[in-house]
Amino acid sequence: MTIRRIKTGLRWRVRALIKKCADCLEYLKYYLLYPFAALYRSRDIWIVAERGTDARDNGFHMFRYLRENDPSRAVYYIISADSADRKNVEPYGNIIDYGSLKHYLFFIAAKVHISTHVMGTSPDRSFYTHKRSRIRLPGKTVFLQHGVIQCNLKQLYADKTRLDLFICGAAPEYDYVKATFGYRNNEVRYTGLARYDQLHDFETKKQILIMPTWRKSLRARRASGDAPADSVFVRRWNALLKNEKLLNAAERAGVTILFYPHIELQRDPDLFSSPDPRVIIADFAHYDVQTLLKESALLITDYSSVHFDFGYMKKPVVYYQFDPEDFYSRHYAPGYFDHRTMGFGEVTDDEAALVDLVIDAMENGFSAKEPYRQRCEAFFPLHDKNNCRRIYQEILRLDS
Repeated sequence: MTIRRIKTGLRWRVRALIKKCADCLEYLKYYLLYPFAALYRSRDIWIVAERGTDARDNGFHMFRYLRENDPSRAVYYIISADSADRKNVEPYGNIIDYGSLKHYLFFIAAKVHISTHVMGTSPDRSFYTHKRSRIRLPGKTVFLQHGVIQCNLKQLYADKTRLDLFICGAAPEYDYVKATFGYRNNEVRYTGLARYDQLHDFETKKQILIMPTWRKSLRARRASGDAPADSVFVRRWNALLKNEKLLNAAERAGVTILFYPHIELQRDPDLFSSPDPRVIIADFAHYDVQTLLKESALLITDYSSVHFDFGYMKKPVVYYQFDPEDFYSRHYAPGYFDHRTMGFGEVTDDEAALVDLVIDAMENGFSAKEPYRQRCEAFFPLHDKNNCRRIYQEILRLDS
């Protein structure tokens, strides 16, 4: 056994011990505060959150709708005091600091929990997601989702989550979740995603957005001491950012390229780079994903669900899928969505072919081609600005 493996094993044992101690402390906090939370239960409290550190997704858009359309309701948004997104929430008031005493009390007392993530309103999402069966959590749980589901996410099955309302953003997704995930008829609803209300008014720039999703294999590499920079994933995307043919074409067309790494990879800011000043490595602190999606004329992604947002706006997508075996075997299991027969653009695993597709899109003014435009329209039969209103009506039905 090598010294590195011994060190890795010791690190995992120490982490496991720390996690066990943290879990015990969380149990203690919950049960000590449970009797005091009873003082707030008569206030009909609704709490909204995303991950506790952000406010730019379906949770924020739903909170804003509630504050603007039902201002007398006791609805609160949970976000950390140092979050870069706190300024988004401040104009609407009713903010609770993530992890504060008030957060714990309102979390236990709330009549309705609304979040983009399972147990996203909790003071510790990982703990309460895994321990929910052992904890008496009052109130109803509304799952707004982080994006449209396309894979078979067994961690979102009914017996794992105990959700009271599961919001869907597209018709085929709704049919799949309803048939596969084990929820009862009234627990799954197709309303459209809250943030989609804002995808109708936008001005497109001469800008390409590159946004691949995360890989669990990268977490495994990091845990074992192997550098993510040496992975096929990082090397292939960096090669694209340095592709001379693509960069020269972008310069001729006056096009800017933004590369937005998944949030899990932004802790390693030097993983991705390009010698061309036209290529911008965007980050969470300085760039809003929805703004990037609205402003960009073309999206390049692999399997990220952001392609649904782009398809909703009927804008062209190119899929760069060079590792389907790794993704579907180690990241997510295949679901109902087939990118080649249902996707909103061409699919390729070859860098040269990808560059040719992007250049062709530039030369054709980034216009969406058929049959992809028709696929977008069929996938989203609800295409209006009433998603938040429909979700609100479903929550009222649930609450009553």
